[in-house]
Amino acid sequence: MQEREAINEILVNINELPLDDTDVIEDVNIAIVANKFLTVAKKEILSYGWDFNSLTLTLYPNTSGYIVVPDSILSLDPSTDTSTIIVRDYKLYDKSEQTFIFEDGVECDIVDDIAFDDIPFVVANYIVKSALLNAYSNVIGDTNGIEIRARLVSNAKIEAMREDANKINGNVLTNTFATTLLDRTSL
Repeated sequence: MQEREAINEILVNINELPLDDTDVIEDVNIAIVANKFLTVAKKEILSYGWDFNSLTLTLYPNTSGYIVVPDSILSLDPSTDTSTIIVRDYKLYDKSEQTFIFEDGVECDIVDDIAFDDIPFVVANYIVKSALLNAYSNVIGDTNGIEIRARLVSNAKIEAMREDANKINGNVLTNTFATTLLDRTSL
């Protein structure tokens, strides 16, 4: 699903005309609002950490010794359970040593924010349904319409979780797999 299609789906659900191919999103006020709803829903849902946007990377210090955290990272945790490293001021900070300066790389579990057009369809559909529920409840506010859209969100969430669980290479007995699924039950 493309971002423009997603914005058009939100617009249609709040009784607005969809954008045509010549319209620029930034020139249409209601499209800007729809895009904001989409952006908020995307960051919220991607921050759960799906198989396609979760990875383990070693981050290395720059020449000043700082490990700067890129803006595209939604969540970052050091891979070791005993680590006292946190993110502060968009840099890694070692609480036990009370310093921002690192000599070696730090292995981290990262949840990455990716472009909407690169999100798998089932998760993109979940994001769109969530965004249009928020848009509909804020713009229209009809109780019956909200209930219908809430069911659509729930169904899209189930499909996204099912698809993601099928892509995870693991079994119920592996700790990472079970923890990942348990964490997502509260989506």
